[in-house]
Amino acid sequence: MGIILNPDLIHASFFFVDMVGLSDPTMSTKTQIKKIKVLNQCIKECGAYKNTPHENVLTLPTGDGMCLGFMQDPQLPLLLASQLHEKLNKYNMGKIPSEIVKVRIGLHSGNCFIVNDIQGNKGVWGPGIILCRRVMDFGDDGHILLTSRLAEDLYELSDEYKQYIKPVHDFTIKHGQTILVYSAYGDGFGNPKHPSKGESQRSKIGDEYLKMQKTTLYTKISVDLTIKNFETMLVHHKREYEVLNIHDEPINHVLHGIATDVEKYSINDLNIKVYDENKRDMKISSINVDSVNCKEFTTQFNQTINKGDEGRGYTLEYDVEEPERYFENAFLIDCKKLLFSLTYENTFDVNQVNLWIINQETDEKIKSKTVPTIEKNEKSTKISWDIKDSVKGQTFRVEW
Repeated sequence: MGIILNPDLIHASFFFVDMVGLSDPTMSTKTQIKKIKVLNQCIKECGAYKNTPHENVLTLPTGDGMCLGFMQDPQLPLLLASQLHEKLNKYNMGKIPSEIVKVRIGLHSGNCFIVNDIQGNKGVWGPGIILCRRVMDFGDDGHILLTSRLAEDLYELSDEYKQYIKPVHDFTIKHGQTILVYSAYGDGFGNPKHPSKGESQRSKIGDEYLKMQKTTLYTKISVDLTIKNFETMLVHHKREYEVLNIHDEPINHVLHGIATDVEKYSINDLNIKVYDENKRDMKISSINVDSVNCKEFTTQFNQTINKGDEGRGYTLEYDVEEPERYFENAFLIDCKKLLFSLTYENTFDVNQVNLWIINQETDEKIKSKTVPTIEKNEKSTKISWDIKDSVKGQTFRVEW
């Protein structure tokens, strides 16, 4: 039997907007109606809506908001969201608090079906609209939240979108499903603050490392630290991993953990970059912990690492302050060769740099017997340690 197409199935990019605070029991019905009219009028005046042929826009009224499905361009929902924020910001200027119009917005790209209502009028409903609504529900005033599907589609269209669309966290939706949610914000649109509800925060480090000990061998790890600002002690961290798969199952992803001594309220504050051995970016597929002092996230390999593959690996880079003037790293996976280095400008007041082995149970420090290599030029000094013995289960600390 051949494939049977469903003529009522449509793919679209969805914009779901909801009024924040409209259900306040102290608000009069007259005020509620006025706010709904203001929202509708602002959307009508936005170029993304006004200039799109109406036959290419699906409309689903929701009482205190609406869902619009754009069938011709996945960029239109985000463009409409930014234009709507611009118009609402202008409208809200000078208004008393009770008159201000606040909204939250969800965006998604997916499927929906043409359905008839009880009176025979055509309407739309389906998984694309449902997921768009659920993403929107996580938002607070000003948030423009996206599913990973739409965010990745926009990334593919232009690298410029990476400036405005940032991964936020894993969120749990109905039936226990967990999805990665993105947030769009920039000058005059969106909300850079973390959404206040619905996030799923659970460390996976323990379980993941048990699996990796059976599947992964690091033939070499390089940890390079560069002090960028001596006053704030901002340090650029670069970790390079050469990976060997020692198991029959392919390796598809890697879990990263970053602990910080300073409070970072969003993972996006660390300027994180992850890329493979061919310098291709590895996308973030999950953010399961984003607390102020701990970040855990997963990235996908662009090509799976199979047993025996050679020359495979990845690099993790990020920036964070180290006010206590040390960096500590535990190595829980077997590593055959470890390179540590610290680079700083000669104008910085660095008198002594040491590498220590730390006992995690007693916190006892034992100075490494590895003799460092010192490279110095007119501008900077680089101190390196080449550790050729296996370091599985050991913790190292560089102090300066």
